[in-house]
Amino acid sequence: MDSKEFDSKKHMGLLIDSVNREVKKAIERGMSLSNEDPYAMKHGWLLGYLNKQDGPVFQSDMEKTFHFPKSTLADMIQSLERAGYIKKVPVDGDGRKKQIIVTEHGLRFNEIAEEEICAVEDYMIQGITDDQIQITVEVLLKMRQNAAEYKAGKKKNQKED
Repeated sequence: MDSKEFDSKKHMGLLIDSVNREVKKAIERGMSLSNEDPYAMKHGWLLGYLNKQDGPVFQSDMEKTFHFPKSTLADMIQSLERAGYIKKVPVDGDGRKKQIIVTEHGLRFNEIAEEEICAVEDYMIQGITDDQIQITVEVLLKMRQNAAEYKAGKKKNQKED
């Protein structure tokens, strides 16, 4: 591929990344207006996950669910704990096994974050019909699937057909 061909293409990954960054910035602006730490949104999705669980949650469960390395997840949990959004509570007197619980502060943060996310998403789709939104969702899901297949090496197999 020559430079002109590259420059003339619509680079979907770049556009998607750009939209993603703008959405994050908009949510962070809204969070800062509510006197919440906008940078806590970095791991806010994890807080949302914890908040929606019915039973007890342990770090080992989360490792299986999210497939993060132990150290990465531990850092994320420590960040939320330092911010006061969660706490770890020993279970059955075993100091090694600790349940992760969302604190009142974490519940408030999660509620504000969910409201801000909805507000930004509602604003983003102004002037866009339900049909256009449905098509966009279908296209993005297909693009995500195609990208995952490409990474998995299925692209090579398609060329052989």
